[in-house]
Amino acid sequence: MNTESKDCFVVDGKLALPYQYFAGRTGSRFLISLRDEKKIKGLKCNKCNKVFVPPRSSCEKCFEDISNNWVDVASTGTVTGFTIIRYEEPHQPVKPPYIQALIKLDGADTPIVHIVKGVALTKMKTGIKVKAVFAKSTTATLMDIDHFKPVDEKPKFELGYTYDELEIGMSASFTKTISETDVYLFAGISGDFNPMHLNEEFAKLTPFGTRIAHGALPQSLIAPVLGMKLPGLGTVIPEITVRFRKPTYFGDTITATGEVVEKIEKKKWVRMELRWTNQKDELVAEGSCLAIPPAAFLKK
Repeated sequence: MNTESKDCFVVDGKLALPYQYFAGRTGSRFLISLRDEKKIKGLKCNKCNKVFVPPRSSCEKCFEDISNNWVDVASTGTVTGFTIIRYEEPHQPVKPPYIQALIKLDGADTPIVHIVKGVALTKMKTGIKVKAVFAKSTTATLMDIDHFKPVDEKPKFELGYTYDELEIGMSASFTKTISETDVYLFAGISGDFNPMHLNEEFAKLTPFGTRIAHGALPQSLIAPVLGMKLPGLGTVIPEITVRFRKPTYFGDTITATGEVVEKIEKKKWVRMELRWTNQKDELVAEGSCLAIPPAAFLKK
């Protein structure tokens, strides 16, 4: 047609082309497993020993027919790449911004594309471990995996001072105010319901004239010193001795202090002097302990 003819004219408009997408036999089985079993399946090439997820009916390398070689893969994997979607389109499953990542599932050799939630956009990086979170309501689509979330890794602990790192004179303290609630909770934990600690009327008949805390309650405040500060995480205490000097009353603020006073070279242990003082700087208790610091090889 000659569009330069005066008899021609242009009408602006839009043409709708609706279509349906069929997953096919391979894709359907993959989606049905997600929907009904909450399992992720792949297809394995026995010749190349590769597992494809999403599955494909033939191997991309050797072109072998692998359509019946179904295997289960893990719901955990590693992010191998990602992008942050910041624009909005009608087909998107969630509102932007969101993370779209390539995830290589454990047991698979090819990555799957999906959404990652539970991590700040600025903190997202490749290499993080993630786990599939299956949708509560199924749709027979890939969104039967609602999203992937970071796997909670084991916390990394910073071990305390080793024997070689400890020096005579090093000290650490922990302070806490002893409340009535602390005393009642300690009674429940220890099983010591002596009315001297719990009954004010009975306590008035004692030399103290009022309730006092269990002796072991302020003594226990040395635990966070030895176990978390000095020597710190990984420490073992084979021996501890305590001499009580003054009672601890409700409302007293107790400071527990440990100080290294001797290094025992033969055993690689240290001896520590222990002191407990109240808010008036009065000596409540004193003692000593042997401490086995964390071994140096554990810190490597």
